[in-house]
Amino acid sequence: MSNRDSVKNTFLVTGLLCIVCSVLVSGAAVGLKEKQDTNKELDLKKNILNVCGIPYEAEQVEQVFTDRISVRLINLNDGIAVTSTPESDQTSSGFALNKLTANEKTELFSDPAGIGGARENYAVVYLYPEKNQIILPIRGKGLWSTLWGFISLSDDDFTTRGITFFQHGETPGLGGEVDSAFFKDQFVAPKQTIGDDGQVILNVTKSGAAGPNDIDGLAGATITTQGVDKLIKFWLGENGFGNYLQSEDRFAEASPSASN
Repeated sequence: MSNRDSVKNTFLVTGLLCIVCSVLVSGAAVGLKEKQDTNKELDLKKNILNVCGIPYEAEQVEQVFTDRISVRLINLNDGIAVTSTPESDQTSSGFALNKLTANEKTELFSDPAGIGGARENYAVVYLYPEKNQIILPIRGKGLWSTLWGFISLSDDDFTTRGITFFQHGETPGLGGEVDSAFFKDQFVAPKQTIGDDGQVILNVTKSGAAGPNDIDGLAGATITTQGVDKLIKFWLGENGFGNYLQSEDRFAEASPSASN
């Protein structure tokens, strides 16, 4: 065996290749991060426009969103719009859950939606003034994953106007049908979500068991259906956006005095 083909040289070349490949992959990841973040934000805006039923051309998403959607940062504990979070110093633009400090979260006595045992004290809501719609971010545990999405409500009577789930890992053809037209179109038809007593009355039921004001669930996906029912009840209820929805100033902008 030549010296060049020795075991030592084989390991040396392999190690160098691994290092070079690691550097290239890491460099590509860092270099593409800004573009990935931009695309992620653009996708969120598309989903918000979709849940409102606002048409757009691919190259006009930013402009249509800016022209027709208003954004508010809300203190979930009292439902009041604020200008920034007290510790992480975030505003409605660029708000990120993973940047909130421990003091900007509330431990949950119970966690029916499966969001991890703690709820953020601040959240961003989106308003579509032209149609008097409120778009709320929602999330919760399905069968295999956390479902992330938006639900749109009429500000006049809290009836549904749309729903979308932009991120999940549910089973294609079963729980993954939360993305299907059959499921989402049921939310476009107005369904009452909140009763006169402030309690959430909308139910996502077992497939085939829906009443007039219910959402018919997904056949063969009982756990995903139950997860959607629980996350809607959580986020529209008193532990979620309940205080905000009961506020008479839902469309009001934050004043500096309400910043913290």
